[in-house]
Amino acid sequence: MKSRTGKIRFLLPVLGFLCFLGFQFLKSEPDQITDVNTFLKTRLAELVRAFDENGNGELCGEELLSWYHAVDIGDKANELKLTWENSDRNGDSHISLHEYLEGVGFLAEDPSFLKTTRRRFVSADKDQDSLLSKEEFAIFLFPELSPEMRQNLYNEEMTDRDVDGDGNLSLHEYLGLSEEELSNNVRIRSVQPHIDYFRARLDTDNNDVLTPDEILAWISDDKRHLREKSEKLLKKLDKNRDGRLNIESEVLNDFKYFSEHELTRYGDLLYYQDEL
Repeated sequence: MKSRTGKIRFLLPVLGFLCFLGFQFLKSEPDQITDVNTFLKTRLAELVRAFDENGNGELCGEELLSWYHAVDIGDKANELKLTWENSDRNGDSHISLHEYLEGVGFLAEDPSFLKTTRRRFVSADKDQDSLLSKEEFAIFLFPELSPEMRQNLYNEEMTDRDVDGDGNLSLHEYLGLSEEELSNNVRIRSVQPHIDYFRARLDTDNNDVLTPDEILAWISDDKRHLREKSEKLLKKLDKNRDGRLNIESEVLNDFKYFSEHELTRYGDLLYYQDEL
């Protein structure tokens, strides 16, 4: 009993000192937070203005898209580096299909994934040595960026979606729904944005069917997902509905939103802008 009491007496000064340190930290924290926020807001301003190509203090849709694209390219470069390091098991600067499948783990057990992966691997293997160099591996991972891989993407889309095998994609095939499901009003409401996109962007002759040329144009637009994100963000933050984001009032005033957004890699780019 004496021993336990002794330990408690010994710990009391220590606990008191730790509480004192915590109190001092809490007293100084607001100033520290203010300094950090000021620094990060300055970095956000530098980042945004790098994409204000005409220097008018605003971001138009294309400038916002350029920002998305720059971040996306950086993300792809990081993914390529990490996937390459994880897949090149024997360190010979080439990757076999077996090495890649070992790296992706349980995904290799999915028959659909396996089929698509094998098809892409063969298409990316330009010298047909059953190994991918770093350049070949890049177009294997990101086939949408390579003109020579677009036919492969076209074949994948048609295999997955062209249910009746007529070489075109109807609206219900594009959505992955049966005609009965498409006639269901509840389902229509849930997929309405995709229907609108199909009709406004992809179906250029307005017949509710995508021809091979329209499908290839869709596949060849490697920025289409970024464009959708850009338009959605512009619509969300453009308070005066002028089709542009004012850097001061609509970006920097929404600092917290952008510091947690993918456009700043959730804040990372505000600390390490040289990564972009």
